[in-house]
Amino acid sequence: MKKTNLLNSPIQPLKPNSNDKAFYNTEGVKKADEFKFKEAFEYFTKAIELDPKYYLSYFNRATIEMEMGNILGAMSDFKLSERFRLLDLSQII
Repeated sequence: MKKTNLLNSPIQPLKPNSNDKAFYNTEGVKKADEFKFKEAFEYFTKAIELDPKYYLSYFNRATIEMEMGNILGAMSDFKLSERFRLLDLSQII
């Protein structure tokens, strides 16, 4: 039987999946790192559309809104992020 060395196996890039919130969130982070805030905002919004309780995308979108000067939008998204994060944690306990 041939052994596989996971450290030497090629990393597969994320492929677009119209139903994958994590893909859109990750792409949003990439765009934010490139200072493409409008595109990042759109990716985070798409992730939220796919899962309206996905707290991480609310948090990420809020940080982008801060960069874009939309303080009220950022405050709203930070609040939603915290609410959904707490709900997520309550399911663990």
